[in-house]
Amino acid sequence: MSCRSLLISMLLIVLSGQAFGKDSPNVVYIMADDLGWGDLSVHGGLPTPSIDKLFTEGVELTNFMGWCVCSPTRAMLLTGRHPYRVGTGPETGGELAKQETTIATAFKSHGYRTGVFGKWHNGADPATPEFQQAYEEAWKERPNRNYKGGLGVNEHGFDEAWVYYGGGADYFTRRNSGGRGPISWWHNREHRPQDVGYTEDLITEHVVEFIRDNKDRPFFCYVPFHLIHAPMQAKDSDLAGVDAKVTDQTQRVYSAMVQSMDKNLAAILAELDKLGLRDDTIIVFTSDNGATKDGRNLPFRGGKHSLFEGGTHLPTVVHWPNGKVVNGRWNGLCGALDMFPTLLAMTGLKMPLTRPLDGKNIWPALRDRGPSPVESYYWSWHNEDAIRTANWRLHRFADRVELYDIREDIGETVNVADKHPDIVSSLVTKMNDWVSSMGVALSHLPPPATLDAKPEPKEEVLEISVTVTGTAKPKDSLLVQFARYEGNVFATDYIEYDIAVGTGSPLKGFYYTPFKGNSNDQPRNEFKRGEGVDQFGRDQATGPEPKGGPGVWEHRIIGLSSYGPGILPGHGITFKGFKPGNYKIYIDNLSIRHADGTRTPLWTNGKDTRVNKIKENELFEGITIRTVDMADVGK
Repeated sequence: MSCRSLLISMLLIVLSGQAFGKDSPNVVYIMADDLGWGDLSVHGGLPTPSIDKLFTEGVELTNFMGWCVCSPTRAMLLTGRHPYRVGTGPETGGELAKQETTIATAFKSHGYRTGVFGKWHNGADPATPEFQQAYEEAWKERPNRNYKGGLGVNEHGFDEAWVYYGGGADYFTRRNSGGRGPISWWHNREHRPQDVGYTEDLITEHVVEFIRDNKDRPFFCYVPFHLIHAPMQAKDSDLAGVDAKVTDQTQRVYSAMVQSMDKNLAAILAELDKLGLRDDTIIVFTSDNGATKDGRNLPFRGGKHSLFEGGTHLPTVVHWPNGKVVNGRWNGLCGALDMFPTLLAMTGLKMPLTRPLDGKNIWPALRDRGPSPVESYYWSWHNEDAIRTANWRLHRFADRVELYDIREDIGETVNVADKHPDIVSSLVTKMNDWVSSMGVALSHLPPPATLDAKPEPKEEVLEISVTVTGTAKPKDSLLVQFARYEGNVFATDYIEYDIAVGTGSPLKGFYYTPFKGNSNDQPRNEFKRGEGVDQFGRDQATGPEPKGGPGVWEHRIIGLSSYGPGILPGHGITFKGFKPGNYKIYIDNLSIRHADGTRTPLWTNGKDTRVNKIKENELFEGITIRTVDMADVGK
């Protein structure tokens, strides 16, 4: 072979990734779904022998944090950036932007083969012709539904993908959320509704195949299991292995699902052993959030959908024999945010150019069992936000704070805020720094004073009139829709509007709220107590009266952090049965203010009015919705 041919061959080997050989460890990142700390027998829970063995052989990360629901934790791993920066929190959903550099893209750029197998939930099914046809068929009774579609996982750096895109999917047949819509099961961009089998078994089958196919080159394998997320569905063979003493049917199924996950993990590890890859493979096993009410989060308080430890403190282990990550524990604060830079450092690879990271490289601290470089983790969820440091956890609500000494009280049983005002002040400052750096539009606290604005009602405004009868009680309510919005809202968005009341109208007993559902069929008010605080510090659900009295306009701004990423389609006025009378409310300039300062108008004049027909009853009568001239306001 000539020198030129030899050089070309060597270059091709390098470009194909073969040159990394044994010097570049593989990475297998396994993420369970809704697995609680106390679900594992290593923590006193259900029988999980294979997982227990991994925890014994590896290094347990005893202070590993995620989010309290799944999509944000997944995005934290993939990008090393806080979910609010990438539009994936605090709720599930959101489409990960193509501009985000992912951990898969990073490994791929260094010659690794990359694969993802399981539940994605960081974007929607791609709108391929085949899927579009399946979508139209599934929703043929509602032909006006428009499906936009997502990027697909391969656009985020994955060479090989066997995935479904939603959450809460049927395990046996449909693999979609709630049995609605087309089947979500894909091989790369090939829609495969014809595949049959228990989801976890399919996932593991393709993981094993991927490992075999890439045994001679370095690979990054991301395995986001579906287990043990609802629906509660288990195979008969796994149910047969549950202890007969467990008689509650839900617990039997739950136990069988945990058992199935343990078996599937064992199959993946067995393949690595069989191929002689185990010693030089970095294995991470973790969860995405705490367990549901059917699972176990002890000794922590709370669980999924909670910012207490039980919602975000995740069972996690790392095992890498050749890197001497074996047989121990590390108590440093860390979490899903830190895995991108850490795994790149562990494999000796250079971090690519990314958007600014929030995650830290914890590898030196983990390797040497030293102090963590991670100072804090920050979350918000509905009516609170919270921060966790190595020693403390602070929860901030609209009307109070709660402080817990995590060193002495991991169960968060004793609020010590009054005893440590200096700690409270320091942690609140850190929380505000997080909020400011990300532009979070907190729903439970007043927006920044810099956002305050004067009302500017124009010539045409909306008038909503309702008579609340003497029969109505405070628990009774009527929601009157006047606008709709089909776009997405994010945790960095604010809602704002101008409001006034007419002469003779009661000043309290009503409030603006976004909502989900049909206003004819018990819609879901989103502004609940503690989740709709305006710039004056007033909770909207209490029905605060405009400050200037009848006929005086007021501008209100309220954060929407609790509701992103997602759709808030309905917008209306809720009337409560607090006080009988003739209510006359005026609205103008309803819009969403985005992080970049731009606004999306929802109601500015009569053409924007969207009303659902409402039947009057003995509680609420005389319902009229119309546009009027500014000159007629209050008349």
